[in-house]
Amino acid sequence: MSKNPQTQMNTLRLGQHELHKLLEKFDKEQSNVNRPDREFVRWAFRVGAVDLTIQHGNGGSVTIPVATRNISRGGVSILHSSFVHLKSPCEITLNVAGGKKQDIPGKVVRCNHLEGRVHEIGIAFDEQISTKDLLGLDPLNEAYSLEKIEPNRLHGTLLIVTPTDLDRDLIMMYLENTNLVLDSANSIETAITRAKKGCDIVIADYHLGSETGPELVTALREAQCDAPVIMMTSDKSETALDAIREAEAEGMLSKPVDQNRVCQALGEFLHADSDGGPMYSTLDAGSPAFALVGKFLSDVPRMTLNLEKAMREDDKQGCLEICRTLAGTASPLGFPAISELALVADKALSVDSIKAATPEIRAIIIACRRVKATPKAA
Repeated sequence: MSKNPQTQMNTLRLGQHELHKLLEKFDKEQSNVNRPDREFVRWAFRVGAVDLTIQHGNGGSVTIPVATRNISRGGVSILHSSFVHLKSPCEITLNVAGGKKQDIPGKVVRCNHLEGRVHEIGIAFDEQISTKDLLGLDPLNEAYSLEKIEPNRLHGTLLIVTPTDLDRDLIMMYLENTNLVLDSANSIETAITRAKKGCDIVIADYHLGSETGPELVTALREAQCDAPVIMMTSDKSETALDAIREAEAEGMLSKPVDQNRVCQALGEFLHADSDGGPMYSTLDAGSPAFALVGKFLSDVPRMTLNLEKAMREDDKQGCLEICRTLAGTASPLGFPAISELALVADKALSVDSIKAATPEIRAIIIACRRVKATPKAA
């Protein structure tokens, strides 16, 4: 049984206070290091000792107590007293909500000597984790997990609800190089009408003339629109924040906003949210069907856009054709979850209207946007 991480000593033989001082020093020394290619936000995650099990090439394994430095959806940085071979399979045990432990598999992708016997080990997780669940991060505190998202990766339909043309035009300018279908409204009544035509996500001003953003969220839910709502506001009062939380908006953007922040917030719900972010094929390179995965990956964005278009135009046959294509091809190419969702949507469309089957169709669209070619290191 593992010891309490508060009393267990790490391999560096450092207590929590000494570890904190050492990490503060490293953070200061590396504060000017720029990583423009970094996909996920790294969050400080300073735990004195967690169990790390490293698999050896001879089939054996060893479990050691290591200190942690930071964590992201894609991996974790630890401090250890010696070198670890790159590509070593490993498993780190972390505490999650409710006092439970979670064993997260991954592999060593980086080993840097920092000073003395201190080595920083970078571990890439085999699958993305939810930092929201692990660290209690809250999008209403603008704690988004994507470091940067390229605008052209954003697909779907966005509804912008703001009473001023300038705010609307600013957001649209930020998103002009995306693949989003943009719609706008200047009141709750107009927003509900537009949302009923279909939207994947909403950005709304907190102040909507005589109305408020929280009132919009309530109206959307009453109209059976479950699209995530990101509230945009310069009002940081407790009254405003409490109202946003009570209405159960999904995210927040503080004014003034910039392009990367808007894309980051949208990416959180269009890409990183749901079951842990990007979705990869389960096939390995030796599988006979692996050669077709690349074609599937290039076809998925087109099929997703066509599915959205067919849904907006009430083209039931078009929706059925795409769902049936995905149902038949996704699973053999390593995406069984997409095939399952497509079968559910096919069944719903076969007995009902597009409007009634909208939740099932949107579930496919969201899943398809998560499809990605190759995992990146943390």
